Amino acid sequence: QVWASKSPKLKFNSAVMHSGYVYGLDEGILTCLNLENGKRMWKKGRYGYGQLLLVDSMLLILAEDGSVELVKADPEAYSQVAKLQAISGQTWNHPALAQGKLFVRNSEMAACFDLSPVSEFLPAEETDR
Repeated sequence: QVWASKSPKLKFNSAVMHSGYVYGLDEGILTCLNLENGKRMWKKGRYGYGQLLLVDSMLLILAEDGSVELVKADPEAYSQVAKLQAISGQTWNHPALAQGKLFVRNSEMAACFDLSPVSEFLPAEETDR
């Protein structure tokens, strides 16, 4: 055994690995852990029972409230790049990304976004997340 930890407590989602670090939603809060020693690098943002994907060096997070955020996969600091209210209402579904299109859904509807135009995402603002 290399190390052991009670964190992150993942619920309804999986963690992703990038460049020696693990990113996951620990009780709904985005957390970065050092894969080598298990040390928590940072913990920030509130996403509920959200889901995340690794896209290049970015974390694409579909929050429980239907918002989608892009966050840099950077162990030094949490850095939100962009945010979009993708779907209204609660969602626990995994997003899907294919051929530059993002698919999201909840129990009532589905939506597809073409991610090639940057204007789909609003500039990130400082939030309490």
